[in-house]
Parts: sequence; structure tokens; C-alpha cells
Amino acid sequence: MNKFGSFNIKIALITIGVVIAMVILIYTQILAQRIQNRERDIAGLYAKSMEYLANDDNSSGEYGFIFDQILPQINFPIIATDRDQKEIILTKNVEYDTTMPENKKKEYLMKIAREMDEINPPIIVSYKDSVILNYVHYGQSGLVTELKLLPVFELITAIIFVFLGYIGFSYIKKNEQSNIWVGLSRETAHQLGTPLSSLMGWIEMLKNVEPQTPELIETTNEISNDVDKLGKIAGRFSKIGSQPKLVEENVTAVIGKVTEYFEKRIPTLVSADGSQKKKVEISINSPNEIYANINKDLFEWVIENLIKNAIDAMERTDGFIIINISAVGSEVIIDVTDSGKGIDTKFKKDIFRPGYSTKTRGWGLGLSLSKRIIEDYHKGKLLVLESTVGKGTTFRIKLHNK
Repeated sequence: MNKFGSFNIKIALITIGVVIAMVILIYTQILAQRIQNRERDIAGLYAKSMEYLANDDNSSGEYGFIFDQILPQINFPIIATDRDQKEIILTKNVEYDTTMPENKKKEYLMKIAREMDEINPPIIVSYKDSVILNYVHYGQSGLVTELKLLPVFELITAIIFVFLGYIGFSYIKKNEQSNIWVGLSRETAHQLGTPLSSLMGWIEMLKNVEPQTPELIETTNEISNDVDKLGKIAGRFSKIGSQPKLVEENVTAVIGKVTEYFEKRIPTLVSADGSQKKKVEISINSPNEIYANINKDLFEWVIENLIKNAIDAMERTDGFIIINISAVGSEVIIDVTDSGKGIDTKFKKDIFRPGYSTKTRGWGLGLSLSKRIIEDYHKGKLLVLESTVGKGTTFRIKLHNK
């Protein structure tokens, strides 16, 4: 799956999560508002009933209607106070300690009434529409409170949904890439087997050719070295997909062998577009012995990839590659610096992505594979330490020492 397809799926997951949260949020807010309106109507009915009774001199017997028919419908906290809001006339669904002194109880209930006023304005009960008799303070039921808290739960649910979807998608994508790597690597190892066997046969024939001139011997030896190298490469590919064995090795010596092999062949290496040959100097700055737990074959592969990448990045016919090796605490630090064209800032996040390449040829797998070898198999780190366009790039490898 390409980068844009991956991006679109992530956007789709986020959009679906937001839409689900918004739909549930709007619906629950509508329900909460309906219940609140009903509670307001009940509180208003109670207040109007009290007002009606207060204005009708012949309705004293109808107080029972309020207590029998209206008050039982109230399932939310309500407090009725006098017109000066100093005395408590009635309370319902308000929890308080009944053993507290009367003055403390009144003080507590008046505090609750003021808190209710912040939620709903109090309802005025008046006589002849001119004289205020009392106030009805009311809050909201537990159901309304729960409905108002529901959006928080919905938001958390949506975030979890998006997070799990993202993790699941990333896992599937990573697993898919892993299977591709394994299949490609093992097929490559298999395909290399046949020509390698043939080449080894030709080498044996060259060794038996008479006369054995110095030039022929040297040529045969170099061909033999290259065939051995190809055999090692085939072995590396065959190890992809299985957990390699890590052994304590002298990192300086291992890197030295890789650079020695390259130094003999750099004059024959051409640039990425095939236009020119290059002369590159490779130098190593390191103490004689720095040890780390590595798989020698795979680690050599990483160093080769970094050197090849550095050579391809050089636009001039000459340049340098400096490899600095040091031990810092429990880590071995390897910096590979080149004098190539550098990496544009906007491309730094893509260079380890499979398939990404600035070269006119190649599959763009070298750096991605190197990162996988270091981070998945060696539990280390491979990163771009610094890069300046036109000056060069430094890659850093971090490994655990012995």
C-alpha cells in the first residue's frame, strides 16, 4: 500500500470516529434538553399551583392536589424559600444530614438553592402578580447529569476506536511489509544459488589453466573473492524472516573488512545514473577494539548499504566517507559521514520508507532494510544525525556493547 493510500485510511478512521461521536453527542444533548424541559415544566406547574392557591381565597382544600398529584412527579431536587430567601418552606429530593442543628441545616439548604440557581433560574410565586410570595429553586435529576456526562464517555470511546483502528491498520501494514521482505529475500537467495554454483565451477577451471601467469592468478583470486561475497549476500537474504544469532564481535575489525573490500572496487563503481566513475576515500576513526553484540553478516550488510548510499550521493568525481566509532556508556556509536549532496529537510522522514529513492535506478530498499536489521534484529537505532544540502550527510548507528 502506498503512502497516500495509508494516509487516506487514517483520515477515514479519524472521520468515522468524529462522525460517530458527533451523532451520539447531538442525540444525547437533545434527550437531555427534553428531560430538562420536562423538569422545568413540572417545577413551573408546582409554582403555578402554589400561586393559584395563594390567589384563590376558597381553594384551601386543594393543597392536597399539590401534595398528592404534583409533588410525586418531581424526581429532581427542589427547594422552596420565602420571598426574602431566608427561610426554607419545602424541600424534596435534597439529601442532607437530618441530625444537624436547624441553623446549620438552613444554611446548607440555602447554599444548595444558590447552586441550583446557577443551573436554572428560580421560579417566582406571586400574589395578584404584584407581591412575591416565595421562590422555587430546582436543580436537575441524576438522569440529566448522566446524559450531560455521556459526551465525555463518547469522546473517550471515539478516541479509543480511532486509536485501536490505527494500531490495527499499522500492524496489518507492518505484517504485510514483513511478509513481502521475507518472500523477496528468500526468493533472491534461491535465485542466486544457481549462478553462484556455475561461477565456482568456472573459477576451478581457471585455476587449472596453464600457464598460471601472475595476472591470471590475481584475476582468479579477485573473482573468487567476489563470488564468496555473492555467496555471503545470498546467505544474508536467506536469514531475513528468522531471528539471527548475535555474537560479541570487534566492530572496528568488522567495519575495517567491509571498507577494505570497497577500497579495491571504488574506482570501478559508477554513479547512480551511470555517467561517471568516482574516486572516494574511506577512513575509519576508532580505537582498535570496540565490541558489540551483532550478527556479523547482517551488520556488514548495513555498513555496505550506507557506504553505497554515500557513494551514490556524491555528485563530484571524488569525495570522502569518514566512519567514526566510539563507545559511550552502554552504547557503541557509529557515525558514517559523507561529502555527498545531502538530504532535503522535507525528504528526511521518507528516506527509510520502502520504495523511496532519489536515484534513477534501484528499488529504494537499502536504507529501509538497514534500519530493519539494526532496529528489529539488533535492538539498536539507525537515524539521520544531520544533513546539509550540498555538503553531506551523517548516519548514526547505536548498538548495545558487551
